Amino acid sequence: MTFNEAFERFSEQYLPAGAPAALMHQLRTLASLHSLPRRHMTTLDVARDHLVFIVSGPTKLVALDAGGNDQIIAFQFGGDCLTLPRKGLHTFRLVAIRAASLLVFEAEALRALEQRAPVLNAILARCSLAALQRTRANLVAMGRRSATERVASFLLSMREIEQVAQGDGRTLTLEMTRKEIADSLGLTVETVSRQFSKLRELGLIATPSRTQVRLSDPARLAAQAGAFAPAA
Repeated sequence: MTFNEAFERFSEQYLPAGAPAALMHQLRTLASLHSLPRRHMTTLDVARDHLVFIVSGPTKLVALDAGGNDQIIAFQFGGDCLTLPRKGLHTFRLVAIRAASLLVFEAEALRALEQRAPVLNAILARCSLAALQRTRANLVAMGRRSATERVASFLLSMREIEQVAQGDGRTLTLEMTRKEIADSLGLTVETVSRQFSKLRELGLIATPSRTQVRLSDPARLAAQAGAFAPAA
């Protein structure tokens, strides 16, 4: 993945058609391309805010405490855009589940450019809203009372993420491990495995392989999650 290819993906997804050449040039000078090997963590300056566009690869957003323990906040995929805030009560990092490419902007420099190019307001707002929705989906799953509700909510939220859904909209490719799913939902690996087995026995899902999950009956799965029935 070259810098030009990465920036092209970002501009196609987030910049309006016909964006001024001067703005494109300024944005290019503020961006840097980072390759993140599998299971490696970003090492960006924690004293600064960063805007990160995930060019490719599944990742997980984690919060680290003073002891180095991490909590999965959300899973992020190619095409996602989010802010990594500066160090506060926790340090936030992205960890590559598989090899990932990231286009990184220093948020302070973007904010300075935003004053001269108001079109960036819409870009930053889209990134913030998308990241907020992903985090909210995880909070909803975490807030469910039963383990079945949590796992069912998780699968439905993954269905909404275009990057992990196949053409039929029912077959998910889950790049994360069962342990990562468990950590993100506040459950044990054994509990998550039992819930997958239960949902299979109920005829709601099938697992053709370790990474693939087919949602056999999304409406009934939604009922298990206490959610509104999704589109077929």
